[in-house]
Amino acid sequence: MRENDIDIEEQLENAGIKPEKHRSQHFLSSTNYISALVESGEIEKSHYVMEIGPGTGTITRKILEKEPEKIIAIEKDSNLAKYLEKEIDEETLEIRNEEILQYEIPEEVERCISNVPFQISSEILEKLGKAQIQSSLILQKELAERITKDPGNKEYSHLSLMTQYYFLPVKLQDIPSTAYYPSPDVDTSIVKLYPNKQRHQVENEEIFFHISKALFTHKMKKTRNAFVDARNILGITKSKAKKVRDEIPYSEERVINLEIKQINEIVNHLEEKGTLK
Repeated sequence: MRENDIDIEEQLENAGIKPEKHRSQHFLSSTNYISALVESGEIEKSHYVMEIGPGTGTITRKILEKEPEKIIAIEKDSNLAKYLEKEIDEETLEIRNEEILQYEIPEEVERCISNVPFQISSEILEKLGKAQIQSSLILQKELAERITKDPGNKEYSHLSLMTQYYFLPVKLQDIPSTAYYPSPDVDTSIVKLYPNKQRHQVENEEIFFHISKALFTHKMKKTRNAFVDARNILGITKSKAKKVRDEIPYSEERVINLEIKQINEIVNHLEEKGTLK
């Protein structure tokens, strides 16, 4: 164990817990990176803070030092939840033994600071996005880089678009796998997410994401061709798709090059023409 590292292995042994790789149970042990994550959260004493997957409470304890109004720690593992209740006796800490994707986030929550489970990172980004919560998260490095890519980049995807619709994402710094116990197979990154969706002026998010996701199933094709090829997802016939494809805004532009504003123009056009009815 390196200097300034927390002995996570000992904490887990005391709790009678063995990390499960298939559940992405990798615990950040470096105090330097824990501090960097929490500092990026911009916590004020009036804030309600949510932490997803607190584990043994290493990040939780650092958040507590900021003296926020309340911390809600969502821990799916019942053994870890019990361990936290035993080890951290603070009135401002509420531990919920729940699955985050089924948890209804209270309106009072203003910050989320978490080392999130790898396998549900995308779903967590969407959930936090819908709630418009300013967040500082540790994500897989590959995912962190993908969500910050601009249109036109080969790694730009529908997940990139979705994240950038909900947030202004900023990648702050990388964390090596050696900073964890047990070490994951990949490096990670701290990403800061500023709520951002209001500026896009999208009238119907459900329709926007339905159409954009359909187009991105053929992201390297021109919009006109992607629209026809995604007809089954959109629920229209091939003849109808071919009839209207050339009228679609940016029909000759490749989907991967489209910005959120441009896709919104496409959505508005299809809505006005009643194409999807």
